[in-house]
Amino acid sequence: MSIAHDAPTAEVQHPPPGRTPDLEGWLTERVAFHLHRSPREIDPDTPLADYGIDSVAAISICGEIEEHFRLAVALTVAYDYPTVHAIGGHLAELLRLRDAS
Repeated sequence: MSIAHDAPTAEVQHPPPGRTPDLEGWLTERVAFHLHRSPREIDPDTPLADYGIDSVAAISICGEIEEHFRLAVALTVAYDYPTVHAIGGHLAELLRLRDAS
């Protein structure tokens, strides 16, 4: 695999304080999967309900969060925290609290 030398350089984007890009990237991938969309189509600030997420997908994402991060989260996490950013912030806080223990 070769890299073109004349390819435009991507601008480095730094997440706002308290945001974890890897965590939100993982969440975006999982949401996109369940919504049958590309991750590029998922705006992290758009409510998941606007994409038409259903309860089966929301509960599946909840289970994946628990399995991947080894965190217990409410089955309503996708409704209580309606965007990828909101869920990500919530999970970051839960991880911080767990790791501080």
